[in-house]
Amino acid sequence: MEELRRGPWTVDEDLLLVNYVSQHGEGRWNALARSAGLKRTGKSCRLRWLNYLRPDLRRGNITPQEQLLIIELHSRWGNRWSKIARLLPGRTDNEIKNYWRTRVQRRAKQLRCDADSEAFKEETRRLWIPRLLERIQAASAVSTASASSSSSAAVPWQPEPAMVMMHSASGWSEDCFSPAPQLSPFPGAGEMEHLAGSTDVVPGGGGGWARGPTSTWTVLRATMQGTGG
Repeated sequence: MEELRRGPWTVDEDLLLVNYVSQHGEGRWNALARSAGLKRTGKSCRLRWLNYLRPDLRRGNITPQEQLLIIELHSRWGNRWSKIARLLPGRTDNEIKNYWRTRVQRRAKQLRCDADSEAFKEETRRLWIPRLLERIQAASAVSTASASSSSSAAVPWQPEPAMVMMHSASGWSEDCFSPAPQLSPFPGAGEMEHLAGSTDVVPGGGGGWARGPTSTWTVLRATMQGTGG
């Protein structure tokens, strides 16, 4: 039995995998690895394809819309990263997990509390979510105005420094958010409502999560409809 390769993938290996999947599709990764002539495990091929090579992968920073969805869905499903990733097209479960650990948990640590604690949920409800919504709505307004103007080219919206600065006493900093959002298609309103249990969910009083008519789901639906999402 030939020894399997380990370590970084080469360009030639990537090409073999991409060409094989494009012709034969995904699935049965152990058999795929052998048929494609790759001296890799099926698991290695699957992870390489899903996390780096598949054509629908999104690149770049997590946008405000995506941040908001991650916060909402994590409040319902916890660390079920694969399930959360299904609502963020082009993002991998590993990418979402890394965002949660490096951004959200780091902020909680700065506040000297746990990311799942009532204190952190209250801080998220009071500061983080309103500012994310502000950025999403501002970007949507600029996008709409740019689209309706035929005399000037669309100018990407850039947040004012004050908009992304969190109150110093809270321990947040201006790098709390990723750079200006690149608005992109997300699941339609019907799919979002279905996966969210056909109800709107908002952070409630006391750090919990409650249902309400003006939730972040509602705002997300409105902004996506306004941008053709």
